Amino acid sequence: MSTSTVERDFEFSFKSKGSRSKLSVPVPIPLDVSVSDLVGRLIEAHNIPCYVENELQDSLEEFVAKETSRHYDDNADTLVEKLITGDIDIGQTAEKWNKAFIKEHKAYATEKGSNTEVRFGEIYHKLIHSAALETLLNLEHSYAVAVEGTISQRDLAVGKLQKRQGDEMEQAVQALGVNYTDEQVNQLAARHFEDTQMLEVKWASELSSLQESQRREFREWVSTVHEDMVSSPDGQSAVTVQRIRALSDAAPVERMEEDQSQQSRLEESFTIHLGAQMKTMHNLRLMCVDVLDLCRHKTHKVGSTILPSPQRLQTAMSLYSNSICGLVLLVDDRINSYTGIKRDFAGVCQQSTDFHFPDLDTQLRVIQQHVIEANKNRPDKTEDEYLNGNINGADGNKIESQKAMTEDMSKNSISQNLQAGDFYLTRHSNLAEVHCVFHLVVDDGIRAGDITSRHPSIIGLRNILKCSSQHDILTITIPLFLVYDMSEEMTINWCLKRAELVFKCVKGFMMEMTTWTGTESRTIQFVVPKGISEDLFVQLSSMLPQIFRLSTPLDLTKHR
Repeated sequence: MSTSTVERDFEFSFKSKGSRSKLSVPVPIPLDVSVSDLVGRLIEAHNIPCYVENELQDSLEEFVAKETSRHYDDNADTLVEKLITGDIDIGQTAEKWNKAFIKEHKAYATEKGSNTEVRFGEIYHKLIHSAALETLLNLEHSYAVAVEGTISQRDLAVGKLQKRQGDEMEQAVQALGVNYTDEQVNQLAARHFEDTQMLEVKWASELSSLQESQRREFREWVSTVHEDMVSSPDGQSAVTVQRIRALSDAAPVERMEEDQSQQSRLEESFTIHLGAQMKTMHNLRLMCVDVLDLCRHKTHKVGSTILPSPQRLQTAMSLYSNSICGLVLLVDDRINSYTGIKRDFAGVCQQSTDFHFPDLDTQLRVIQQHVIEANKNRPDKTEDEYLNGNINGADGNKIESQKAMTEDMSKNSISQNLQAGDFYLTRHSNLAEVHCVFHLVVDDGIRAGDITSRHPSIIGLRNILKCSSQHDILTITIPLFLVYDMSEEMTINWCLKRAELVFKCVKGFMMEMTTWTGTESRTIQFVVPKGISEDLFVQLSSMLPQIFRLSTPLDLTKHR
């Protein structure tokens, strides 16, 4: 709707000193002041008798209301005519109204969903730091056992189906040309694919239904226990006891025996100081471990009783605190969980129900929508770079640059993928030692031995550390080599050079943190792939004190 202002002539006649006078003035429509203010100005400017003030105000109010309505009607008719003739794009107009409505709604509407989540977080934080800690963890563990049982049944059913299909396909291939034709073999393969898809969809639906019911029941249980604790001095009630017994009886009995032989891992810890005058103390840890082992829950068995693992206790205690743990996961440019380490990570997330945050697939769908929106803004930056880079160049160079700019924009404007150095964040409450995961996008160039501190992946790592420092993520785990699997070209010299680059860059980024958020102590964990030699680990461990300034303990016995 147009916001332009027009002037309409207002006429008013009145009796003064036995004669009839007439007032004619232009009035802006819509009126940007109150009618009473305008009446006062007219009386003062035209020496109008005060006894006609009320009559003048009534007449002016009627005039302003009538002319304002006519003005808006005329504008509306004009816009409708333009829409009919195609002078205005309906899609753009609808998008503008949608944004305006959302902005207005957010400004004045009550955020019921957000308040509900905040309320649940506050209740859970109180329970996990109360006498109900053990009961709460046992409940979460019983739910996890039920989910793992369903996943085991799914894997067993899928395995049986694949074995049977493999035998059928092998027989068909051996009898090709005798009992089977090429078309029949193709039909058999298509049928096998459909059967596999149907079975996977069936189990996915069953697992999703189980986790959703667990999530709903868990939240109701937490609310009930909190109300009981508030009303009951000892924090126990008959309802709570009955619910725990019912859930314990419903938990599956069969369970794989715990692997008692815990594999030892190479690990080294350091305490360092950063800064010259305002020194800050941080903890560094070098570990040789599979990065997903930091996400998996390990069974904890005492006798014949399976108890919640200590990692689950630590994660639950610090979930709604100012000491969040993060992990950098190296992924490709596609936002999904179908291949590689993304699929393995999704499998770990699926081992138990997340009672506090949406599941991984839901979070990825939301992120994908934001990526599409963000990629629309990338060509604008590309255009600015081209124009700024050629502002002093010749006209011919400008034309060539504009051609190149147009080609690049046409290639990137429709992309739904990310670029190297980008990252997205997912939140989790059902992982062992991690609350949030930074999915850092890397490409095949990360395996080269000549990357520098200006490489997109290194810049992305800096942005991750900056984000973590601004959101109370005090512990973050980083893959030291920026790869997970060792290959033939990754020699000892390659590993040492890459480790030196990452150490020095992280040191610089940590020093920047003091300007971002202050002097808070943090823990940085560097992870190297499993399978590296012990000699290489020792070299990496000895390199770290040469780059960082270690904290030197004071021996008081020497000052006696």
